[in-house]
Amino acid sequence: MKIVILSGSVRDDRHTHGVALHLCKRLSEIANVEAEVIDLKEWALPPLTNTLHDNSPDNVKKLGAILDKADGIIFASPEYNGSYSSALKNAIDFYPKGTYQRKPIGVVSVSAGALGGIRAAQSLQLQILALMAYPIYRMLTVPTVQNKIDQDGLLIDPEFEKTMTAFVDEYLWFAEAIVAKKK
Repeated sequence: MKIVILSGSVRDDRHTHGVALHLCKRLSEIANVEAEVIDLKEWALPPLTNTLHDNSPDNVKKLGAILDKADGIIFASPEYNGSYSSALKNAIDFYPKGTYQRKPIGVVSVSAGALGGIRAAQSLQLQILALMAYPIYRMLTVPTVQNKIDQDGLLIDPEFEKTMTAFVDEYLWFAEAIVAKKK
């Protein structure tokens, strides 16, 4: 199963990307799972002026092809002002609903505060429904992210591994059920 993690923070001092890297490592350790992190900072997508079309920049076309081939997607975002990042929204909006339709999509949100970006996570779940995709009910919210996983994806708080495991297990169960049904 091919899973793409969209790492939705493009700020310089970011923690979301470290969580995405750690999650990718965890998923990649599982048989029959191929996980990949798409770092929206590195991809440097232009601001959305038009959806995907023949004259779109090459990086927009390439990312679209990667998302089309994915069996499942995970959106990872910090909470900015009560919602998910504009970089992630920009990336999502380039592609038609068919890119996401009937795919299992997981939600990861992070914050420096105690709530783990729950408002961003809830907003993302609504966005996933609008894309005609399947949001997994269990979200991975990461409170006080700076104390849980470092920016390189290394676990700082061993107790957080339980939360990560619960999310990975539930996401894979959900994704495998959806992918099996589509075949």
